Order: sequence, then C-alpha cells, then structure tokens
Amino acid sequence: MLLPLSNLLSDVEIFIKQQLSPQYTSVEIEHFCQYIFEEFSQITKIERLLKKEIYISESEIIKYSNAVKKLKAETPIQYVVGKANFYGLDFLVNKSVLIPRPETEELIEWIIESTDTSGKSTILDIGTGSGCIAIVLGKEFSESQITAVDISKEAIETAQKNAKTHQINIDFQTANALKPETLPSGKFNIIVSNPPYVRESEKKQMRKNVLDYEPDSALFVEDQDALVFYRKIAEYSFQHLAINGKLFFEINEAFAEECKELMRQIGFSEIEVRRDMRGKERMLKCCV
Repeated sequence: MLLPLSNLLSDVEIFIKQQLSPQYTSVEIEHFCQYIFEEFSQITKIERLLKKEIYISESEIIKYSNAVKKLKAETPIQYVVGKANFYGLDFLVNKSVLIPRPETEELIEWIIESTDTSGKSTILDIGTGSGCIAIVLGKEFSESQITAVDISKEAIETAQKNAKTHQINIDFQTANALKPETLPSGKFNIIVSNPPYVRESEKKQMRKNVLDYEPDSALFVEDQDALVFYRKIAEYSFQHLAINGKLFFEINEAFAEECKELMRQIGFSEIEVRRDMRGKERMLKCCV
C-alpha cells in the first residue's frame, strides 16, 4: 500500500496530487482533495489555505490511501466517500443508485415554481434511485403525501436510509415502470420521473467512471425503442394524474421533439420542453 511520507497534512496532499496527476487535471484533483479532507478529517478549505501544521491520524491515512487507489481506478468521488451533495443536502450513494446530477436540481426547481407548495399535493416519483427527488420535494411540499418507486430493492433500501436521515416520510415501493400494473393505483397531482434514457449506442461517448460504476439499469435503453420508459410512464400517468395534474420528465436532449410528440399522441396538453443551464433540452412538463 502506497503511503505519504508523513502524517502532516501538507505531505498527505502532496502524496495525493502526485498519485493522481497522471490521470486527472489539477482542478479535478483539488476538488477530490477537498472532498476527502472534509469527509475523512473534517478539514475545511480555509484550514488548508491557512497552512497550519495539521496532523492526520494513522486510520485516516489508510482511508486516504484507499481513496487514492479507488480514484486511480476511476471510481467516482461520490462513491469513494459514499455520499453526494444534491440541492444543498447530502445523500448516501452506492453502486445501486445513480449519482444525483445538477440538471435534476433544475427539474426540481421547475416543479416547485409550477406548483403551489403550500397545498396538500400527492406526488409520485418513478425510478427514485437514491430518493433525492422525492426527499427534496418532501421538504418543499411539507404537507404533501409522497410516494416513490424503483425496480431495485437495493435502491429502495438506500432511498429509505436517506429519507430517515432527512426526516421525510415517504411511501417507498418496489415497482417496474415498464409494467404499469405494479405501479401505485391512486391519483396524483404530480408525477415525476428521471428514467433511463441513454441509448446503448451512446456508451462509447461516456467516461469509464460512469460505465464501470453506475447501474446500467438506471442509465441505458435499447436504441430500437429509446422512448419505451417515457411511453409506459406517460400512459400510466395519463390515467393516474388528478384533474390539472402535471407530469415532469428529465429527457435525453436528442429526443426532445419525439418526447413532445409522444405526449401529444397520448393526450397531454400544455406540453413544454425546457433547456438546462448548458442550453440543452433536458426537461419536459405536460398536463392532463
């Protein structure tokens, strides 16, 4: 096991940068350093900048060495430390769930600005993963009843732990979005989903840290039916949204127009696609 020259923070930092510099940019390495220093030793960026003589314990040194080993294998930093920040909250993440993305924060903001958060809404999150969408909506819509489903029992267990941490009461259920008969039978004011939408043919464009670690079942769809999840979820939603209910999707930018047309065919109205912070068409909203 490779170890730094001493337990001094400055030497630990030099060790990490030397080990990772062949693979990562200086900006990425700085991000990794701060992430793991805060997580493993509760050392803030300000403390590092002050360059005080801070010593790291032997047990923490081993954690840093293991983290470096994982990062050299291109494990995402969120899986290395076991958590990800989303909408200002920390979420437990592991290989059973996707790492929450900033684009999904924008989807949540759209839901909030489109809905009266003081009302007693019923909300369904399909494909909840870590539970990040359902939990944030549970905080924002404090009087609402939240249901969240996923096909993965391991994902549901992770989401339940996150909900307990953030003290949000959510009805978690195991269900298959492609089999509507397994989904909840009630009526909802809001249904939201970030389903698998990356085509198998797009794998070659993706980085190793995504392909080797994040769950395939939450990412990829077959090229010949890339909209299968949107079709099944939209058909279900058309039957299970209450009057004036809204359906929200995160979408593949390559299929924005196709998704809009699909919603029209199913019978939805007020169909709108929104661009994310990078100008890509990544979100869709429609009403019954």
